[in-house]
Amino acid sequence: MSAKKSNKTKKPKRVYLADKYVCNYISEELFNSEVSKRELGRLHGIHQHVVGKIIQENGYKIPFSTISTICFNRGLKLSNFLRAVEKKYGQKLDDSYFEIQTK
Repeated sequence: MSAKKSNKTKKPKRVYLADKYVCNYISEELFNSEVSKRELGRLHGIHQHVVGKIIQENGYKIPFSTISTICFNRGLKLSNFLRAVEKKYGQKLDDSYFEIQTK
């Protein structure tokens, strides 16, 4: 059998600004930058690789279940969390997005 290389180029992924700002809020307000990713994951009920994605400059397409898990482990109500994000980034929260190239 011969191995064929795929000439397909990967489509860029969309990251919505709302996702970016939710990740920024979590990173800036809930995560302690002096704690390891592993420990942050343990404290917030998520995997350390998810912590790494959240703290990236542009965040990532964060699932609502991840937000819910973080809020649960921090003892936050989802409504209070979303209100705080809206208070901090209100004018910037819309349906805009940017595209990033994947590896």
